[in-house]
Amino acid sequence: MKLITLICCAFLCSITLVVPAQAITSRVGSADDLGVGFAAGQPLGVTGKYWLSSTTAIDAEAGYHFNSNFDMHADYLWHSFSSFDIQNGRLPFYFGVGGRVNLGDDSDFGMRIPLGVSYLPSNQPFEFFAEVAPVVKVLIKLGVGVDGMVGFRVYLNYLK
Repeated sequence: MKLITLICCAFLCSITLVVPAQAITSRVGSADDLGVGFAAGQPLGVTGKYWLSSTTAIDAEAGYHFNSNFDMHADYLWHSFSSFDIQNGRLPFYFGVGGRVNLGDDSDFGMRIPLGVSYLPSNQPFEFFAEVAPVVKVLIKLGVGVDGMVGFRVYLNYLK
């Protein structure tokens, strides 16, 4: 399991080092924007986000869960760009619904309800985010839990 996480991290680092980070004028958060990156927390792994419109997106993550499981989740997200007013960039609040699968010693399946905030800098192809997601475990083991993470994504369609 740790080997998979290390391979994912090495792959992500190689992408960010090989691809030049020169951005064109960026308005990350438009339809068809695709970002890939890394998230640290519960779980720790690689993440991706695909914007369906200017307010909706699908995100996913695969990585290591601290209970020695491999974690995969995907969420449908709604963004509010009017929540915070900042001078350099945008700071949308988001919430959503999705599913999570843990495979390993403590396998389970659950429904996620992510709540978070993203920082989208002006004229840069980046996203920084923080998220907390209550999880309702509905199969194999019943119960509740919480995921929480901070992360970073690079938007590929804005790189030269």
